[in-house]
Amino acid sequence: MEFRSEVRLGVSGMPGVGKTTLALKVVEAAKTRLAVCGFVTVEVREGGARIGFDVVDINSGEKTPLARAGVGEPSVGRYVVNLGSCGFIVGILRRVRCDLLIVDEIGAMEFKCPGFGEALASAVQNSPRVLATVHRNYIDTARRLGLEVIWMTRENWGSVYAEVLRRLGISQ
Repeated sequence: MEFRSEVRLGVSGMPGVGKTTLALKVVEAAKTRLAVCGFVTVEVREGGARIGFDVVDINSGEKTPLARAGVGEPSVGRYVVNLGSCGFIVGILRRVRCDLLIVDEIGAMEFKCPGFGEALASAVQNSPRVLATVHRNYIDTARRLGLEVIWMTRENWGSVYAEVLRRLGISQ
């Protein structure tokens, strides 16, 4: 019988501490050794101002708009969530067949998507290693999914990154 290590980590912190950057660096470090899948959410800027977020499939590089500043429903803060991108996110989670699942992020925008919660729970359950970024208001949700959540600050970023790599079995 093959030994299957189950490592489910979440990284949370205030906006701008580098959660997505950490996720992207873990992907870079892991992809030569492990099959990595999942998605990251990247800021979209125009003239120096953030106007929204795009979701990027880690495997294909395919990108779709998750939210843009504006008026409409459903909204999170000043952003309107593009429900058309929900199928893209849920589809990525349902296709999970990898050594390391990256979910960036577990938060309000993603939970506006029908089916996100169920697809997320199933993907986390079926992945031997998980790294998720977690919005600070969703730490309890992440813990219910079985993730151990680490609080990150600008000051402890480097040590959290090193710990995440070590715990996921990715040497630097």
